[in-house]
Amino acid sequence: MNYIVREIPCLLFRKIPAAAMIIPMFLSIIFNALFPDFVKIGSLTTAIFSKSAVVPLTAAVLFFAGTQLKINEAPAAFKRGGVLLVTKFIVGYAIGTLFSATFGSIGILGISTLAVFTALLSSNGSIYLAIASEYGDDIDLGAYSLLSIKDGPFLTMLALGASGASDIPLMALFATLFPMILGIILGNIWPGVRGYFKGGTKVLIPLVGISVGSSLNLSMMFQAGVGGVILGVVAFAVGGFFLTLADKVILRRPGYAGAGLASVAGSAVATPTIVSSVVPGLEQAAALASVQVAAAVIVTAILCPILCSWTLKRWGAPRYPSETVPEKLATEK
Repeated sequence: MNYIVREIPCLLFRKIPAAAMIIPMFLSIIFNALFPDFVKIGSLTTAIFSKSAVVPLTAAVLFFAGTQLKINEAPAAFKRGGVLLVTKFIVGYAIGTLFSATFGSIGILGISTLAVFTALLSSNGSIYLAIASEYGDDIDLGAYSLLSIKDGPFLTMLALGASGASDIPLMALFATLFPMILGIILGNIWPGVRGYFKGGTKVLIPLVGISVGSSLNLSMMFQAGVGGVILGVVAFAVGGFFLTLADKVILRRPGYAGAGLASVAGSAVATPTIVSSVVPGLEQAAALASVQVAAAVIVTAILCPILCSWTLKRWGAPRYPSETVPEKLATEK
């Protein structure tokens, strides 16, 4: 019996895609529900386990990934990231526009146009990074430097046609790319750097999961009502279908990267508030939209790994050979 109990965590980590991020995240959600003020005690505990740690930890993950990316692989990384990013924007914009034209800005079932655009135009980067680092290759990790654009409010503001949204924040984009750029430079100038930081990404992913979990609250699902759950299911279904399709058809890849983006980013919870500060008249809708998006984050965090598991088993990955297709398809770049 003791042996079985000890093996349960290992079994979970082997069976659940992105388990290194998902399991710590949900344990963090439960812990913070029981002890909501613990991560606020200050000093190093707050610095590494609170929601404020997500940004620096993700920056470190991108830096480590950059050290492993060879300079001749950079075009392939930007191609993968660009195709998936453009697909997400086109699909999210089309569905959001259709929703707005049909139901107006107020929407239906309490789901506003703002909430739809916000959910459909973001993805949980932590899940993607966990999938890419565990089953993918260095090019998948490099692609995130471009995919990270979706994590902020930029795509939502652009889709809504907000005033000034057409001005690309170049400095903010550069600031997002710089950790990976620095890693690429150092890793290609001094090969020893590549060996030193190898495996660093996998070490940090569980900490990213803990910090993401500290920003989520299961009670948000009840506050958001049915609308929040529906929003999460729709964001997952739409993103899962079209992103996996783009990964398979356009990139000729196994599909796990597209499936890993079928979620809603935790940072998207703040997007409605940010957008409402720029677009007049959205202040009231922003409050409910934030709660609904928070519920969608939790729903998609549950559903996304299930889709990833299905795509991995069906089509494989560089470090997860498929049982139904030739292995060379799983390792094709």
